[in-house]
Amino acid sequence: MQNEQNVTVIGDVHGCLPSLEKLLKLIPSDDRLIFIGDIINRGPQSLATLRLVRSFGDRATLILGNHEMHLLATAAGAGKANRRDTIDEILNAPDAPELIDWVRSQYLLYQWGDYTFVHGAIDPAWSLKKAKNLAHEVQQALRGDDWKEYLQEMYGKDLWDDELTGSARMRAILNGFTRIRFVDKKGVPDYKIKDAPGNTPKHLMPWFECPARKTKKDNVVFGHWSTLGLVMTEHVIALDTGCVWGGALTAVELPQRKVFQVKAPQYCDPFA
Repeated sequence: MQNEQNVTVIGDVHGCLPSLEKLLKLIPSDDRLIFIGDIINRGPQSLATLRLVRSFGDRATLILGNHEMHLLATAAGAGKANRRDTIDEILNAPDAPELIDWVRSQYLLYQWGDYTFVHGAIDPAWSLKKAKNLAHEVQQALRGDDWKEYLQEMYGKDLWDDELTGSARMRAILNGFTRIRFVDKKGVPDYKIKDAPGNTPKHLMPWFECPARKTKKDNVVFGHWSTLGLVMTEHVIALDTGCVWGGALTAVELPQRKVFQVKAPQYCDPFA
């Protein structure tokens, strides 16, 4: 099934429904769709965007981003919306229970052919096998009856350690997939800096350039990092081109790596 058709992976939408609708017109109608995460929040139409992606049924797969996790935590009573959030309309919608259940049934890590999809990164300390096991661990908890209790202490900047247990382990796993941008040469993440490469302390580097990274030979596709922009190398594809900030919404068709892109209006001011 996986190799019988092309797959198009779509960058961070952030509730920018008009941009998504324009982009979808460029994508072959028989392509499978993989959304790289953060389909909601910040932009003006989070509810309609989520409903649209869910309506694709088996054609679409969602990678859980930090904004999807924020939605789930808020739905679980473990978080609250901030001034830039646009998730209240989801939480207050009549179909909110069905939408939340669909989101929590999605993936931290997904594989198609030779490609691995994550929202932000794969912690440099993890091999692909370990990353798959850790993603499965969290996915099973999110899909279980006790998912609300599981997310009660979701927020934190925990770094990965093999000895971690409980909520600290959960936070470190989520951080390793949804929040990492920069790391040092040993692969230790720095969660403070969100700039583009070149504007950072010299000891830091993008996670995918870390010499200690255990997935260097694996093909990894991710989003999350709007100031990084579109990156396409032998083993790395980065897709977040700042749609909600007035950049573009980008998709890449695999395996041929054909790029689709639409210019997007600015809905959020990064300096506000």
